[in-house]
Amino acid sequence: MINWLEQHNKLILIIALFVGAGLRWLQISGSSFWYDEAFSVLIARLSPGQIWDNVVIASIHPPGYYLLLHFWLSLGQSEAAIRTLSALFSLGAIPLVYGLGCWLFNRATGALAALGLALCPFQVYFAQEARMYGLVVFLSVALTWIFLYAVTVKGKWFIWLGYILVAVLGLYAHYFFVFLLIGLHLWLLFDLTRLRSVIWRLVLADSLVALFFLPQVNQALNNTGAYLVGGRAWQTTPHLLSPLTTVFYLVFAHRSPVWLAPIGLFLTLAALLLIFWDGRRRARLERYNELALWFSLLAPIVIVLVISWLIKPIYLERSFAIASPALILLLARGVTAAPKGSPTPYLVIVLVFTFIITLAANVVTPDPAKPPIREAAQMVETGFMEGDVSLHLQDASCIPALWYTPEIPHWLADQGNDWALPEDHRLFGGDVVEWQTAVTGANRLWLTVMPGYNGPEQEAVHQAIEAAYPRLSVKDWGEIQLYLYNLRGVK
Repeated sequence: MINWLEQHNKLILIIALFVGAGLRWLQISGSSFWYDEAFSVLIARLSPGQIWDNVVIASIHPPGYYLLLHFWLSLGQSEAAIRTLSALFSLGAIPLVYGLGCWLFNRATGALAALGLALCPFQVYFAQEARMYGLVVFLSVALTWIFLYAVTVKGKWFIWLGYILVAVLGLYAHYFFVFLLIGLHLWLLFDLTRLRSVIWRLVLADSLVALFFLPQVNQALNNTGAYLVGGRAWQTTPHLLSPLTTVFYLVFAHRSPVWLAPIGLFLTLAALLLIFWDGRRRARLERYNELALWFSLLAPIVIVLVISWLIKPIYLERSFAIASPALILLLARGVTAAPKGSPTPYLVIVLVFTFIITLAANVVTPDPAKPPIREAAQMVETGFMEGDVSLHLQDASCIPALWYTPEIPHWLADQGNDWALPEDHRLFGGDVVEWQTAVTGANRLWLTVMPGYNGPEQEAVHQAIEAAYPRLSVKDWGEIQLYLYNLRGVK
């Protein structure tokens, strides 16, 4: 099998690219933008100066992706056009991970890693999101390859320039990128001879990375410091087993069928455990190369876990996209380097079948995280008349509606939520107001409700409106409901 993979590695890469492209653009416009995606495109619609200055108070990410998306919007503003940016970066990561696998180990590993990245449900899912994760995966593979090459081959000056460029771009794309950098530096400590031979080049390169990131440092400290020091935690505290479920998430995301989840979790963890166990018998250089991948995978997770325990939770599983290429490479390596009689290849093969089942399930079932907000907003737009007002009980529907129908002033009912910032809504063309203020002087009320996001405050507002005004119509999509009330009528 390994010989066949070696001989046909380029064919497998071509297949991986075609399959990866098909999966990434299949139904890419099938779902509405959800809150995070709409937040991205609304920020990208601002001027480059506003994006760079981080005028959106609730934005907790650096400006790199938003600036890139700002210029990308000129090519098209449909869901497919906007999400294509992420899909292109995700597709571009496939030949990169192939090259890294070939360089680190052999062509068979590179071919399997390319195929794994093409089929991985996590990669496909976030390739279809207007967020920075496709870009982060691409830059993570590039950084790992160029860092390992620079410190192993003692690269020329242009290799170190490449490292500086990719590291800076990664930090401007996502703050978690620093944890991948830390992981790679920790790996280098296991070979002090090699470290001593590149120490001054590395120190100079890292100093330049810090210098180029300096304009963003103040914002990074403000964004993270404001959350870590004050304010309410919007993430739950991770527990001791969270790293295990995170590894599963980096393979399947959150769309795996319920019955398949325990099988996928077992296969993923069992394969990684065997890969680690088998790796002890391999040659020193092979073990050392594999160790770089283990540090790339585990260091970000462990560091963030400790921060979340000691200070405040920042443990968001999709942010570990930086570690996902290392995971795929380790699984591929487990197949090509397994000793005779090891069950690792069979476990990984079965795992790939669970990939395919998950991808098929994702095609035929709607994504509950992306309700049809587009359809609700367009229905409001179609029926909107002078004297009408559009009110939302959750910013999960209000923010996307501000993108889909910017000519309508969508208002968010104020329930004292500290994450619903009036300044941001006004910047995007909406506002946060008391619901009584919203209906004053209006003729009809379009009320958008997302039942899955309803808390006691939202329920109280909805019940008060129901009790006060006659309902003219209701449209129920399940995850989202649209009510029309006559504000001039008496109930």
